[in-house]
This record gives sequence, C-alpha cells and structure tokens, in this order.
Amino acid sequence: MMLAAFAHPVFDSQRNFRELLQAMARPAVPRLVPTPAAAPAPILPATMAVLLTLCDADTALWLQQPNEEVASHLRFHAGVRLVQEPADADFALITEPSSMPPLARFAHGELRYPDRSASLIVQVEGFDGNAGRRFAGPGINDVEQLAIAGLPAEFWQQRAAMSAQLPLGVDLIFISGERMVALPRTTRVLED
Repeated sequence: MMLAAFAHPVFDSQRNFRELLQAMARPAVPRLVPTPAAAPAPILPATMAVLLTLCDADTALWLQQPNEEVASHLRFHAGVRLVQEPADADFALITEPSSMPPLARFAHGELRYPDRSASLIVQVEGFDGNAGRRFAGPGINDVEQLAIAGLPAEFWQQRAAMSAQLPLGVDLIFISGERMVALPRTTRVLED
C-alpha cells in the first residue's frame, strides 16, 4: 500500500524548502523540519520531507539501503531517478552512517563546474549543541559547536581531506528525529 506524502504538496514543500535554505545559511544549527512526510522504513519522516522537497524527475538519487517499497514511494511522489553508483547521484540517502561509502565515492564537482556535486542526506542518532566539534565559515558569526552522534570515526578525516579541495566537495544535511543540520562544503571544522 502506497503511503501518502504531503497533505498539501505545494505549500508543504515550500515550507520545508525555506527551512532547508535557513539550515544551509546557518550551518551547524539544528532546525525543525516543519512538515514531515509519511515514509517507509528505514527512512525517517523528516528525511522523506527533505527528499520530496529536493528531488524531482530531473534529479538522480542513490539509496544506501534500497528496497522496493522505498523506491516505489520515491518514484511515485517525486518522479526521482534512482542510480546504482554513488558517483552518479545528485542526492544520496545514508540511512546507516556506520557503513556509508567513503565521501570520495560521491560526485564532488569539477573545477569548471563545482556545482556538479552530490548532496548527502544522512540520518544520524542525534545532535548536541553544547559539545562536539567547532565549526566556522560563511553563515557562522564566530563559532558554532555541535556533536553529531552516529557518524563513523573516519568521517571527519574524509571530510577534512575533501575540504582541502574547495570549491569541490559535497554538501551535507543531517537528520535526527524531526531536526536537520546542514554543513555546506564551505563550513570549516576547527582543530582544537
């Protein structure tokens, strides 16, 4: 049985898109996903809302844990094209961060076209704004601090290696419960 998506597709997508823009403009600051959408497992409702807001028939999506119910749901509601290889994706959904592919396997753009890179939507265990790594860069006044629970140990080393290649890289949207946090490629992780 096909789950319903947004009750009011145009307005719900617009509300979510505005919050996504705010999340990208204010990196490392958790924001509420205003209109979650019904989702088959293992996708969280907030994650589905982000996918339905960003994906359409012109985008390619890679699923870490593909299953027929998820694929049918996304094709029906967003018309999205699913791809087999991470490097072919405009967007990638990571539902098990502990076993995610290395960041280098995703499209990270070209010097002439840095925008031809992937955005990763990563479901994580939680956020803690009083601990964790310190972030700086565009959209951050001084420093933001945030712990993102559930990422593999090598994740931050991979991101640091990719950050050295700016303007190339991937943009990240983390989802936990009904909250999201964006880390654009321009956000720096400060060393202690």
